[in-house]
Amino acid sequence: TMALKENTKAPYRATKRLKAAERRGLILEAAASILLEKGFSALTVRNTSEVAGIRMATLQYYFPSRQHLFEEAFGNIVDKAWAEMMNTVDQHGTLDAKDHLQQFVEAMCNSTFNSPLVGFFIELWAAARVHAYAAKIMVNYYEDALEVFTKLIRAARPKHSVQKSRRLATLALSIIEGQTVFNQMNALTSKPMGVPTTVVVDTIMGLISA
Repeated sequence: TMALKENTKAPYRATKRLKAAERRGLILEAAASILLEKGFSALTVRNTSEVAGIRMATLQYYFPSRQHLFEEAFGNIVDKAWAEMMNTVDQHGTLDAKDHLQQFVEAMCNSTFNSPLVGFFIELWAAARVHAYAAKIMVNYYEDALEVFTKLIRAARPKHSVQKSRRLATLALSIIEGQTVFNQMNALTSKPMGVPTTVVVDTIMGLISA
């Protein structure tokens, strides 16, 4: 993401001749930078236009409201995070289904140390309590994550029914999200909480294998 600095904006003359797709990408990059560095509440159409160096009227042509801007910026953040995580999994080469599942679980657990992303999600959980559109985004995100998790469990443990695999995926994801909160607190305090990642991975794999 682009660095976000107080009172700093890109010059308009450098962006006005961009193609539509490039201008749209610049806006989303600026919005993602704000979300990851300053949080959900900091995102506005005005400060996004300033960081992107694009006039508000131009930005609102692509994103008529803060909600539209947030929804697409969130999608880009999540897509990038998932792509990076799955790339890490794929780097291990050809694996059998059980190994592939374990690498996925390890990658999910390791992602909980990404402080900017974790902080953003914690704010989004809070926003989902009061904003219907934020709640909808979170539901869709977790549905997608559970679908991927369920398929990997089914591949590793074919005897598990779809229903059991989804329950296990839900339980595993709940454990990982709990560890996410602990890791975020660890980054801000001197008192470690939670358990080592290896313990989390072993616990999840044990539950799935039972």
